[in-house]
Amino acid sequence: MSKKKLPLYPATLRNRDPILSVIKEYLPPSGKIIETASATGEHIVYFAQKNPRLFWQPSDKNNEFFWAIEKRSASLNNIYKPITVDLTSIKNFSVPRTYNAVLNINMIHISPWDACKGLFELSKNILADDGFIYTYGPYKEKGKDFAISNEKFDVQLRSQNHEWGVRYLEEVIEVAEQAGFKFHKRYEMPANNLSLIFKKF
Repeated sequence: MSKKKLPLYPATLRNRDPILSVIKEYLPPSGKIIETASATGEHIVYFAQKNPRLFWQPSDKNNEFFWAIEKRSASLNNIYKPITVDLTSIKNFSVPRTYNAVLNINMIHISPWDACKGLFELSKNILADDGFIYTYGPYKEKGKDFAISNEKFDVQLRSQNHEWGVRYLEEVIEVAEQAGFKFHKRYEMPANNLSLIFKKF
């Protein structure tokens, strides 16, 4: 395992600081943060390095890259071992602790719609009353021009899996409201992405 080359994604290097600039406005001085769909752990390990007073919980549907997360975070004492969280099936998920924030980066468009619903249902059960949900990725908006790059990306995603695709912002907000969350604020991000903040009613 130690000889494996750590997976690296150039997009993470480009967007991790813009993302951090948004979430740091909402992060508490102390507490626990969970990231869903952590994949290789590049984002959460970077955030843990930059915020040593917070404790960070990586998670993902698949454990394929848990070894990479553990290797990346080996020198940190503020990051928990990754856990399996399947957002399409959270009914039997046992909550290990209460969290101050739930982070979800580049998942909603590369997953079934049930995963988006599961994200907010899970958050309803594990998020502190004063906590927040953060999502990042491309979105469509009704009545607004769809960026050409996102339109091409949408076609590419749907050709790979008919359950994937760039979602309508309004539909994500509706799912959030059904789970008891209000849409708090949006941030324009590089490469036609959006950062969204949701809070409990």
